Amino acid sequence: MRCVSSGWAKVFLIAATSGAAQAQNCPPLDAAEQKAREQECRAVGGEWARFGVHAHLCGFYSCAARTKDGGKPCRNRVECEHLCVTDRPPSIGAEVTGHCTAVKTAFGCFTHVDGGKIVGRVCAD
Repeated sequence: MRCVSSGWAKVFLIAATSGAAQAQNCPPLDAAEQKAREQECRAVGGEWARFGVHAHLCGFYSCAARTKDGGKPCRNRVECEHLCVTDRPPSIGAEVTGHCTAVKTAFGCFTHVDGGKIVGRVCAD
C-alpha cells in the first residue's frame, strides 16, 4: 500500500464556499425519518455523523457502527475488528504500535499499520 495524498480537502473547501451544494444531487431529507434513524443509531451505540464530502454538502447524517476493540493496541489489521491505525505522522516503514479504530467507516484519513510498521495513509471522502 502506498501513501495517497489527495486534494479533496481543497476541493471540499472550494465547493463549500462557492455554493456548490446547490449543484449536488442531494436527496430530499425527511426530518422525522432522520430523527428516527438517529435514535436507532444511538440506541445501539453507533456514531451519528456526516461521513464524506457528499454528506457534508447535502447535510445528511448516517450511522457508523462502533467496534468492540476501539483503542486497543495493535500491530496488524487482523488484530482489529476494523482497522489498525496510528495518529503519528505517516512516515512509511516507521515502526509503530497502532490502535484499533473505534467506528466502522470508509470515510476519513487513516495512517495504516501492518506488521508493526506504517504502510500508508489513505483518505476517502
